[in-house]
Amino acid sequence: MKLASLDSIQNAHEDSLWTAAWVRSTGDKPALLLTGGLDETVRIWDPTKFTCLQTNTGHCLGVVSVTAHPNRRIAASASIDSFIRVFEVDTNNTIATLEAPPSEVWQLQFSPDGGTLAAAGGGSSSVKLWDTTQWQLIATLSIPRQGGTQPSEKSGNKKFVLSVAWNPDGRLLACGSVDGTISVFDVARAKFLHFLEGHSMPVRSLVFSPSHHDSRILFSASDDGHVHVYDAEGKTLLTSLSGHASWVLSVDVSPDGAAIATGSSDKTVRLWDLKMRAATQTLTNHTDQVWSVAFGPTSRTDVRSCMLASVSDDKSISFYQYS
Repeated sequence: MKLASLDSIQNAHEDSLWTAAWVRSTGDKPALLLTGGLDETVRIWDPTKFTCLQTNTGHCLGVVSVTAHPNRRIAASASIDSFIRVFEVDTNNTIATLEAPPSEVWQLQFSPDGGTLAAAGGGSSSVKLWDTTQWQLIATLSIPRQGGTQPSEKSGNKKFVLSVAWNPDGRLLACGSVDGTISVFDVARAKFLHFLEGHSMPVRSLVFSPSHHDSRILFSASDDGHVHVYDAEGKTLLTSLSGHASWVLSVDVSPDGAAIATGSSDKTVRLWDLKMRAATQTLTNHTDQVWSVAFGPTSRTDVRSCMLASVSDDKSISFYQYS
């Protein structure tokens, strides 16, 4: 497996890029890349021509997360202005605007069936769930105080929630906190299951294995410089991967489940072979910290091949071919 650099877009935004997500291809509609950043915009990119198709405004502070619905028609963006904006990908028409208290909206992710939008709840020590038909808040999954069973109330015990991920069948949801803990929930029962421990600093990115027979496997990226691989149901740390010289800000898993990519404040993107449990490639396209890495959908002609995108504080997007 390897990553081959395809192209880089310099000054893709007017300021730092913080987030990237792919819109899958359907029928005659191609895959697209969404990016968001400090310039308060969401931009939509054609990954075949490396051109910007659309610049979406609507937030009044930096955009911390973008995510696309499985049906391709809609996407959502979250900003430090405390709003989530749900919009049509092709027209940028606003479908819904969801408001949360200040500092209570961070990473977003649609459930695999598209029925629910999850938002990492920042200072609320919770994950908020909205249904995607009426855009009503349907559940708040609160993290209990460690050592107790009740959700924490005193601010000193609160866990600031930065990241969120669904497993492939939508049964489990995990969220990562500033204190380094990961919380796992049973979504159907809206029940906290357990903590996953091992990180000592903020967990900014989480992703489950895309394979249904590995649907318990969770990858986490932390400021402590490590990527952890957990059995999220068995509550077990399976392996710890190290090699970055600084914070690991983002992790994503390849569609074939054989590799992960990471982005770091050491300015590099790394590709890791999961069987070897080692980094096989270090890419130095960026000149500042890499906030997000995202694998795209598989190629129509080769299911083992896809694109990877990375975005950075250097205002650029880099595209790679994974094969």
